[in-house]
Amino acid sequence: MRVEITDDDIAYAESLLLPEGRAFNDERRAFIRCMESRDVVACPGSGKTTALLAKLLILARKQPFDHGRGICVITHTNVAIQEVRRRASSAAASLFQYPNFFGTIDSFVDRFFALPAYVDRFGQRQLLIDDSEYSKQVARRLGSDLLKNGVIYNQLKGRLEGKNWTEQREIRRQFIEDLVLRFDGDYVTYLRGKDGATVVKGSAKPSASYESIHELKYGLLQDGYLRFRDIFPLAGLRIDDGTPELIEGRFSFAFVDEMQDCNGEQCLFLDSVFAPECSTVVQRIGDPNQAIYGEGANGTGSWLPRAPMFFSDSCRWGDSVAQLLSYARFDTSICLQGSEAAACLPPQLITFEPGEEQRVLNAFSRLLYRLQDVVPLEGTYKAVGWIAKDNRSKGRLCIPAYFPAYERSQRSQQRRFRNLISCAATAIQGSRTSTCGAFYEIIMSGVAQALYHARIKDPTSDRGYTAHSAAETWKRDHELHHYEFREQLTVSFLLAQSSGLLPSDLSCLVRSAVLQVWPLLSQAQWYLDDEAVDPILADHWGSVDIRNRYVAPNGICIDVGTVHSIKGETHTATLYLETDYENSVDGKRLADFLIGKRPSAKLAGPVYQQNLRVAHVAFSRPTHLVAFACYASSISKHEAALRKNGWVLHTVSSLLSQGGGSS
Repeated sequence: MRVEITDDDIAYAESLLLPEGRAFNDERRAFIRCMESRDVVACPGSGKTTALLAKLLILARKQPFDHGRGICVITHTNVAIQEVRRRASSAAASLFQYPNFFGTIDSFVDRFFALPAYVDRFGQRQLLIDDSEYSKQVARRLGSDLLKNGVIYNQLKGRLEGKNWTEQREIRRQFIEDLVLRFDGDYVTYLRGKDGATVVKGSAKPSASYESIHELKYGLLQDGYLRFRDIFPLAGLRIDDGTPELIEGRFSFAFVDEMQDCNGEQCLFLDSVFAPECSTVVQRIGDPNQAIYGEGANGTGSWLPRAPMFFSDSCRWGDSVAQLLSYARFDTSICLQGSEAAACLPPQLITFEPGEEQRVLNAFSRLLYRLQDVVPLEGTYKAVGWIAKDNRSKGRLCIPAYFPAYERSQRSQQRRFRNLISCAATAIQGSRTSTCGAFYEIIMSGVAQALYHARIKDPTSDRGYTAHSAAETWKRDHELHHYEFREQLTVSFLLAQSSGLLPSDLSCLVRSAVLQVWPLLSQAQWYLDDEAVDPILADHWGSVDIRNRYVAPNGICIDVGTVHSIKGETHTATLYLETDYENSVDGKRLADFLIGKRPSAKLAGPVYQQNLRVAHVAFSRPTHLVAFACYASSISKHEAALRKNGWVLHTVSSLLSQGGGSS
């Protein structure tokens, strides 16, 4: 049976997803109707998520398909899942029921390939995929005599000489941890993580070096510990055993969102699962110019769109930003069009001299104040850079050079909370600038800490729970209850974003849910029931990520972060901060592109390609104002060309000497 989508179907989706009186244009309607395997290349702010949701909602109404087949939706984060539930509510309920699958690429590979392969090889299901725990296990099991001789020692010899025992042990640990598994029939080969070169190879007569490494690495796998990077080699064991045919038999449609974020290994795996000749309709959606992760981030590009359709117009920004982005990008296959309705100003460039770095954010706040007739003062303002590592001691420009108080984010499972209500307060505070996934992870960190206080251990490892292992146990042993809890947290996250949720309400919800799974948790009653929010949180209640927020003297708040941290976000105004990468700064690499040139020699360079992608993501976030801050020397002799190409130039000193709020 061929599925057909009618005008009435599209009107139904428009009524659910679009403002009254709005309709999908021809490009979106062509995608929604398309029933063949093709890709979609979508520019930033083009509403690709909305178009995908529309198609999913329509298809959900037309189930069941032939032979009871369903829909597979693969994402890189849980944002798309949350978006479906938030915007379509009960209309999307069937999308999360069998035979459909809606989840991240890691959960897809783990569920259908890696875990079954592990069961086949080791006869057990207790598999913990967690990078942090894996690293701890390597450190615990690393013998003092490991790698003292043989080919591995020869490779490490230069790095070990002159180091004390502790330093040598850390070098050995990192070396072991970086080795990637590859299964060659009955043998296991270990590859160097960065360049893929074979380091040690299994054989009928393995060397002593191989035996010592294999005992540790393979022993970890046998005991149920795996890193995320080793999922695909393990999952690959199921590619040739008929599993792809089973996947084809289960799904009529497969959609991969944010395809540009797939690395080479993920692309090859998905191509193996959904081969061109399979009957599943496979549609991949993304933007090659936003490939700032994986190999794509290094300029090689992992995703090559097949017979692409295009979303060429943005609902986010106007023509001035469209012109900037048309030059500040690597892939020119898509025609960028701005929105006539967008109140978008020309791009602004703020230059500064060495020693003025810490004045840049204040200068930006002055600029925002001056432009308040066009740029709402109650908006969302972000200042982002490429490099967050503090390289100031090496004389290199980085985010802390502009904002010394900047703290690189820590994994939530490493956090410690005074009590459950403080955990809830932390999650609520961060909700306006983080994802629902991060919100959930903070809550599960608090649950893991409650289990620790109750002396409840993970029965599969006889160790204390982590946020990840607590979530996996909950999902494995009480799948429906865990699903309902995640739905409740999604609603809570949305309430928190609109300031409609109190820590006491959230902690009550969590306490009630976890006591149904771990009744003995009542032994940690003091942790669960203490109503005193940590004073540090209470003193700053209502602020958002107070560690990385700059409050200007004129009262304007600017959140500081990396470009990677704001991918997919929409801001009122965004300032891209020049940083130093590979011994050069953004401005010097991008100057030609900012004046409207695209030199072929530079486009051939991987670092230039990478910088263009990072800048493209940063420049495409705002609705009203995009700005770039760089050393004056970075754009020296290009000033006239920049103005001719639409840039408005400022200096830090000129902005701070003019009116714009308090000094």
